[in-house]
Amino acid sequence: MNLGKQLLKIRKDNKMSQEDFAELFNVTRQTISSWENSKSYPDIETLVKISDQFHISLDILLKGDTEMIENIDRSIKGSSKYKKILLVISIIIGIFILTFGGYVIKYHFTKNRLETSFTIALQENNFKKNRDGYYSMTYTDNIEFGAPNQKMPPLLDFDLDFNVRDLYCDIKMEDGKYMSGLWTEYNEYNFTIYDKNNIVIGSSSNLKSNKNNIEKLSEELNYDKTELQKIIEKGNSLYKEFYK
Repeated sequence: MNLGKQLLKIRKDNKMSQEDFAELFNVTRQTISSWENSKSYPDIETLVKISDQFHISLDILLKGDTEMIENIDRSIKGSSKYKKILLVISIIIGIFILTFGGYVIKYHFTKNRLETSFTIALQENNFKKNRDGYYSMTYTDNIEFGAPNQKMPPLLDFDLDFNVRDLYCDIKMEDGKYMSGLWTEYNEYNFTIYDKNNIVIGSSSNLKSNKNNIEKLSEELNYDKTELQKIIEKGNSLYKEFYK
């Protein structure tokens, strides 16, 4: 006897109408009719309720109804597969949350370390904020070092360093000439000298691999070697303090 006939027999044996049966299990009368005509099946939870309500084991309810048994088997397998998918998704979300949480902690730690170190270096070397929003320090009457107003990029830029790590040097010379220096890394610098019309008349970039050779650099820039060496040493020292 298939499940539909079993349910019909149970209902009639208990002298219940389809409406009574439907109300008992919180479904519609049409649903009961569909069950009894084997057009659809109760879900597993409802089958258990029917079994408990009328004291009939599930074995007896389902005995002989291979289609229903296959349907339940498919439901269980589908449910198991669904649970596995949910588990995988939960693991992925968990890994993402842990990874992002670790990044947030590292970001704030790095931000505090870099910005604090930069601020201390400014104070200890008497750098002051100038009208252009940068920081500058008078080294001698004609030499001034400068640094950008450093702040860490926003959290969601996913960058754990300043956008730029630069240090500047401006040197006033005779006859309206001047020279500018730029450090982009420790001991990585470039000097360019201009005439009074802002035309380049010498640059360390012209020396290529020899730009750190103080003799050749002094000749290229037409600047005193000893003074140039002092400027480079001071720039390296400042760079190390700002970006350690």
